[in-house]
Amino acid sequence: MIAALALAAVPAGAGLAASIEPAGETVSLYLNVEKNGGLVTGLTHRNFRLYQDGKAQPFRLEKPEEPASIALLVEYSRASGYYYEDIEAAMLGFLQHAPEGHWYALATFAHELDVQVDFTQQIGAVTQGFSQLGMPSWSEIDTYDAVYEMLDKMGRLPGRRILVIVGSGLDTFSEHTFDQVKAKMESENVTVFVAGIGSLFRGMYEPYLETSPRLTFLQAQSFLQTLASKSGGFAWFPNQVSAFPSVLQGIMQSVATQYRLVYDTNVRGSGKFHKIKVEAFQIVNDKREDFKVLVREGWR
Repeated sequence: MIAALALAAVPAGAGLAASIEPAGETVSLYLNVEKNGGLVTGLTHRNFRLYQDGKAQPFRLEKPEEPASIALLVEYSRASGYYYEDIEAAMLGFLQHAPEGHWYALATFAHELDVQVDFTQQIGAVTQGFSQLGMPSWSEIDTYDAVYEMLDKMGRLPGRRILVIVGSGLDTFSEHTFDQVKAKMESENVTVFVAGIGSLFRGMYEPYLETSPRLTFLQAQSFLQTLASKSGGFAWFPNQVSAFPSVLQGIMQSVATQYRLVYDTNVRGSGKFHKIKVEAFQIVNDKREDFKVLVREGWR
């Protein structure tokens, strides 16, 4: 199992070939169900409907795989020093709220991606690995390249895969583009959650910024929101350092309450985007009550 869950052993770019699937495969959709902002649990097969490209699909409801593979991707650049307290608070939240039993890994990035702690079931090893980091060597923040590489690596892992990004979304010199990373996310079955850092810092200086820097910040946030929403996760951008532990708690609660819909498809790896829609509902007094569903938007 440890050999199967080794991020460092997966070469960059290897997942590109792995994303080309044979015609016809059984896939798992991971999703959360919400009502008035709260998570809904206890639903059964009859509470769901699944559609692919507008056509109803037969499926079965199964328990999500345990343990899951959960990787933290943390921005760690000299430029991140302005909101380093956000990063520390997010890591504290991880230590406080990450449940025992899953596989956890830690990777950091500035100019390049570095796997600091490969998959382990020792939560303390992840936080210790973070605390032992030296001063960042680079000022670049190559977010697009780091996210692309992590999706590439995690796409080759078995079972349920969760990527938690602790970052600003800013990008300096990445080789990959926004659209390339989005397409990669659409081809890999990885759920992305985001703890967006830097909102407090930005809020202090935004009134004094010109149009171009403001647009840069908006694009950074949009990038992270897109990854999360299109993969079935969510992105939160706290404007107080003290809120980050609650963000990590919310992420871990969502992981714990995911549903898994399993069905057969022949569209993955086609290169063309195929839309997914899942409905969740219950019948109360002969009336249908619909819930909000957090699920990936489709496959490529």
